[in-house]
Amino acid sequence: MENKIAEYYNGYDEEGRLSRDNSHNIEWITTMHYFKNLIPSNSYIFDACAGTGNYAFELASMKHTVVASDIVHHNVDIMKEKQIQSSSKLQNIFQGDICDVSKYKDETFDVVLCMGAFYHIDAISREKAMNECLRILKNNGLLVISYINNMAVATMRIGKHLENMDEIIAGYENKTFDRLFLHMNPDEIESLVSTYNTKIVKHIATDGLNYAYSSDINSASKENFDKYINFHLKTCENKYLLGYSLHGLLILQKYKCRN
Repeated sequence: MENKIAEYYNGYDEEGRLSRDNSHNIEWITTMHYFKNLIPSNSYIFDACAGTGNYAFELASMKHTVVASDIVHHNVDIMKEKQIQSSSKLQNIFQGDICDVSKYKDETFDVVLCMGAFYHIDAISREKAMNECLRILKNNGLLVISYINNMAVATMRIGKHLENMDEIIAGYENKTFDRLFLHMNPDEIESLVSTYNTKIVKHIATDGLNYAYSSDINSASKENFDKYINFHLKTCENKYLLGYSLHGLLILQKYKCRN
């Protein structure tokens, strides 16, 4: 699977994904809105699935101390190139697997970002990732997990005249259409995290109704897009919207285990 992930991202514009158009920009705007409101000042942050470092460098510009890693060598190379050019420096950049961060001691970081790994790893690896993220996270620290919504993927792939419903049903039941991207339902990820010493701070429909109205969103004027973002930020925590959003964002707080 790791080779398939690398092959995919070697040919994908991960660097420009969040700024490609209004539709993609919603994920960035929403995530940064919550980061600015919830991450304490001067935090020590580990961006464990950093991609090409878009969030990592932005958080560093906000005076946080940031370590960034990614499993894809190509993405790490891009981060290292950005490090040379950026005025906001990351403390460390390395290639690594979120399921094994043994280079860091217990309770090292104030915030751990796991934003991307759950797109590609199965249930067993998700448990390993959860254990590692929480191990290196300080008590009362924040763990941020993103996931791809199974229901939203299935519905957005329904074809004209419903001619591909066999494919849709199979993909929904298997929680994947290509065996590269693995999906979860909102209640499934809530059930997973409930077995750990965490509490849910926020569960967010990151891009909301975006994929139902993407053409209108992309053709909107700046004024109307800004109004839409205002509406989206007012509604993205509504639990009834979670099933429509292609991307979900779970912000957890670690609490000390009770003996």
